Amino acid sequence: MKNLRHYTDDAFEFHKDVLKSKKTTIADPTYKDRVKRLENAVQSQFSVYDNNFVQNTLEDIESHGHTASEKSDLLKLYSYKISVIKKLKAKLTTTATNRIISTCPNCTISEINSFDHYLPKEEFPEFVVNPKNLFPSCTTCNGYKSTTWLKGDKRLFLNLYLDHLPEEQYLFVKLKVETDSVITAKFYLQNTGTIASDIFEIIESHYERLRLLQRFSENINEVVTSLENTINSFIDKLPIAKIREAVIEKSNKDKLAFGHNYWKSILEIALVTDVEYLKRFN
Repeated sequence: MKNLRHYTDDAFEFHKDVLKSKKTTIADPTYKDRVKRLENAVQSQFSVYDNNFVQNTLEDIESHGHTASEKSDLLKLYSYKISVIKKLKAKLTTTATNRIISTCPNCTISEINSFDHYLPKEEFPEFVVNPKNLFPSCTTCNGYKSTTWLKGDKRLFLNLYLDHLPEEQYLFVKLKVETDSVITAKFYLQNTGTIASDIFEIIESHYERLRLLQRFSENINEVVTSLENTINSFIDKLPIAKIREAVIEKSNKDKLAFGHNYWKSILEIALVTDVEYLKRFN
């Protein structure tokens, strides 16, 4: 899990570009005119969003309170399949080194195949195509997040545009290596005392509500298989200590690319430093 660069161009201009891309249909010839009549209200709300975005206080925003018909019209603006949204996805998932991020930033497990509306579109239809409110996501994370994003006045999910993720390790794994080659891994969170309590509280909620610890444990086979293939490829050429050293170096580099608490790196390092696990390569 790693922070993403947010949209930096004029967000309201993007809203207007989405509307321009919509086709006028025979079934609803006045649709675009109706949405244009809402522009003053939407633009005003976008200004509120921008101000709260800078201060990382999105939880303080109140919905404009559109009528049912206005809400319906606004929600029709969004479709993951339209070209304007696809271009936004490419823009947000292209790194400074011109590489494309294809894995969901919220979980680092599944493929990006949707946008999450950080402020739920059902509650805030005015932000349905606000690019700062759209976050690349997988449908699994999107489904778990659903429309609940606050508990009282506290946010339940990280905003990876705004919340600075700590460099300190907070994700750990406990391994169980069976004699019949079965490996199980139980991931857990722990604040060693150096992470601010407010951000760690959101981290805990984010991981719990997206079922991340469980999902990590369910997806270890690919990591274990790849690691064992690597070790077996070099076991006759290098001492196990050198192989372990190389795996740890590679995993730490992955942390720089995918986040300091990247679950695959945490698992790989735990495996190659586990005495029982390494015995199978003797």
